[in-house]
Amino acid sequence: MLEPRVIGALIQKEREVLEDIVGPEAVNAALNTLPDDQREEYSTVRPLTRIRTRTVEAVYSAVADGTGREVMRLHRELVRASMENALRGVWRALLRLTSDDALVRRAPLIFSRGLSAGTLVARIVTPGAAEIRLTGWNGVSDMQINGIAAGVETLLGCAGRQNVRVVSHRTLDGACWIANWHI
Repeated sequence: MLEPRVIGALIQKEREVLEDIVGPEAVNAALNTLPDDQREEYSTVRPLTRIRTRTVEAVYSAVADGTGREVMRLHRELVRASMENALRGVWRALLRLTSDDALVRRAPLIFSRGLSAGTLVARIVTPGAAEIRLTGWNGVSDMQINGIAAGVETLLGCAGRQNVRVVSHRTLDGACWIANWHI
């Protein structure tokens, strides 16, 4: 498998939010601790380019280290805030009118536009519960699993679902998330 990459437009938006959370000085200080190739790749990302997921993860880890934060919590906060920003106004109103099945069916499309590795399949298993499976990405990182869980929670929350909880576990060739919410 080629090295997993994420679309630059997503990372540019996440950088804006990251700077809002910890400040641009903290982000720049963290970037200065990275190897030249990762610092350059992250600093020059463009909307249509793809950046290695390991570079993005190195940035988030460096920011967490430099600010005394736990990296998975910071990452979850970052994903949540980024998605909430993207789903403002009319989008949020439309999401509230969308059925659970339609929301869950869109998850693979959103995933495939952002990440270059693996295949996501999502389905409703019972009212108020969905199973999301990632295949074809053996060794997917904990941070990617964390980010997908945060994304699913945020999407469902923005769509008006209450008490959303997402748990995950690794599989032989990827991961699985079970999402539950109140209707």
